[in-house]
Amino acid sequence: MTNTLTVLYRDPDRYPYLAVLARCARRRDLTLDLRRWAFGPKVTRTGEEWGDLLEREEIDVIAENYWGLQTYRARGVPFVTLLSAASVWTEQLLVDPSITGISQLAGTRMAARGVGPQTLFPGLWLSDTGLDAEVEVILYAEAETGRWGHWQRVADGTCQACFMTPLYAEPARAAGLVELPYEPYAFDGGHVTLTTTENLAGSKRTAMQALVDAAFDASALFDRAPRTVLRIMQEDCADQLGEHFPAADLPRILEVLRRELSPQPIPTAAGIATAHRLRLRQSPDLAGFNPLTMWDLSFARTALTTPRNTLEDLP
Repeated sequence: MTNTLTVLYRDPDRYPYLAVLARCARRRDLTLDLRRWAFGPKVTRTGEEWGDLLEREEIDVIAENYWGLQTYRARGVPFVTLLSAASVWTEQLLVDPSITGISQLAGTRMAARGVGPQTLFPGLWLSDTGLDAEVEVILYAEAETGRWGHWQRVADGTCQACFMTPLYAEPARAAGLVELPYEPYAFDGGHVTLTTTENLAGSKRTAMQALVDAAFDASALFDRAPRTVLRIMQEDCADQLGEHFPAADLPRILEVLRRELSPQPIPTAAGIATAHRLRLRQSPDLAGFNPLTMWDLSFARTALTTPRNTLEDLP
């Protein structure tokens, strides 16, 4: 008998991983009903957060940013997160070509995307590098700049630096911005994470285990069989990605994702700690919350001992 789980996501950029995950899940007799979240009656009631749907168990899993869901757990909602597909902050630091070192950011302005964790990360990173008092962070709404368009304020000279996901960085590079390398920054919860409830994790344990096993398969596929992943992306992702990327971009998107994803979808202690610190910048009342109480890695431990399916011939 085939199990089915309803999986909610928001960002079309997540879809390539989820499409591969869904293919791998079918190998394990699990069907994923992937639903894209949006305000309005199609998926959620107007004005509600996706966490409210999971709290009421109208869906089974959220496959999105975990960092904001910590607020639910802290106030007693029994959310549990099962895995994390990436354990580092994946964005590039793009700057005006006149800046050639991190210390030269002192006295400059940094443009920041005015939505999601990007509103908070620049300040956290600057604090950790000792530059928080030296750099002014300016948030730009996407209603003004377009999706991931805050780089334009660097190109026009208003600011001198910005963080950009590599998926959307090509126009910024074409406009003359250059990458300024920085030390890898541990972060879990900014890519695909799988969060459910304690009740669903127990009552649907067989299906949840198959989901996590399939995620290990999917991560291995990105790591070891990129041609198979590209074929799946070409077959399954055109509609989801077409709003932002032409079909010719799929090989580039694949390489970006391969650099971002961990070989195994297991979080790190440092990455969990960073996600908690990031949330504290917006919700200081979470200072007493231990984020480790939100993680159930029993499924991942089982997956580590589960034989991986043959991946290269995935239908």
